[in-house]
Amino acid sequence: MNALIFPGQGSQKLNMMKDFYDEYPESKRIMDNACDILGVDLRKIVFGNDEHELTKTYNAQPALLTTSIMAFEVLKSKNIDFEVAAGHSLGEYSALVASGVLSFEDALKAVRLRGELMENAIPSGAGSMLAILGLSPEKVEEIVSNLDGVYVANYNSPLQIVVSGEITALLSAIEIFKSAGAKRVVQLNVSGPFHSPLMMPAKEKLSEFLNKIEFRRPQVPVILNVTGKVAGTIDEIKSKLIEQLTSPVKWIETVQTMNEMCITRYVEVGSGNVLCGLVKKIANAETYSTDTIDEMDKLEGVVKNAEIAEF
Repeated sequence: MNALIFPGQGSQKLNMMKDFYDEYPESKRIMDNACDILGVDLRKIVFGNDEHELTKTYNAQPALLTTSIMAFEVLKSKNIDFEVAAGHSLGEYSALVASGVLSFEDALKAVRLRGELMENAIPSGAGSMLAILGLSPEKVEEIVSNLDGVYVANYNSPLQIVVSGEITALLSAIEIFKSAGAKRVVQLNVSGPFHSPLMMPAKEKLSEFLNKIEFRRPQVPVILNVTGKVAGTIDEIKSKLIEQLTSPVKWIETVQTMNEMCITRYVEVGSGNVLCGLVKKIANAETYSTDTIDEMDKLEGVVKNAEIAEF
C-alpha cells in the first residue's frame, strides 16, 4: 500500500523539478497555470538564480505546492495509486489537492496568502526556529515548559524536534538544550517562528479566505498535522488548517497512523527527500523520492514489478 507524503517549507531549492517541466507536458501545464493564477512569473523564481527570492515565505510556499503537484500529475499519468496522503506543514495543502479536497487554483491562492500573512505576522528577524537533534520529545517539552517565548513546533522524529519562538529566547536556549544532551542544535533558514502562538496575527485573514473556497470530501484518507489522525469532516479539515498556523506539526503521530493502516511504501512527492529520512526513523517501510526523473523512473519500476509479483 502506498502513501503520498508532501514536503513543506525548507525543501525548496533553485531549479527544483526543472527536469519535470522540460520532460512532461502535464508538469509544464501545472507550472504555467500557476504563473497565470498568481499573476507572478513563478518559473523565473524557481528556475532562476536568486535563492534569497525563492526562500521568501510568500514565494517558497506556492513554489513548493506547484512543484509537488507537477510531480503528482506525473504519478497519476503513470497510474501509480495511493491509499492515503499527508503533508508536512505547507505540504498539507498539496495533500489536500492530491486527495481531491481542494482545487489546485484555490490551494495555490491560499498558500500565497498564507505565506504573506506568515511573513508579516512578526517583524523580520524577530523570530526563528531551532532543530533539536538527539533529545526525546518529552525532554524538549520539559525544557520548553520552563522557557518564555519558546514553543514546540514540529515533532519530526523521535530524536528530531523543532522549536519556534522569539529570536533572543531561542538563542539563549541553545546552550540549555546542549547542556541537556542534545547532539546538535541547528538554527533553521526560515523567516519566522512558524507553528507557534506568534503566528496568531495570520489566523483571521487566512480563516476568511478558507471560508470562501470550496472544500470537498477526500477521495482517499488524509492525515492532519494538528491531530496526527485521519481527517473526519470537511469542517474539521478547514478548522485544522487554520489551527495549524499556531500548533505543532505532529509528524511522528502522522507516520504512526499510516503505519497502523499497513502502509508499506512512502512516496515523497516533489522537491527533496527530507520526509523520506524522517519516515525511516519512525516506521519500517520503503521510501521513495520523486526529486528527479531518474527517481520517478525507479519508483515506477518498483511499483510495476510489485504489481507483476502480486498478479
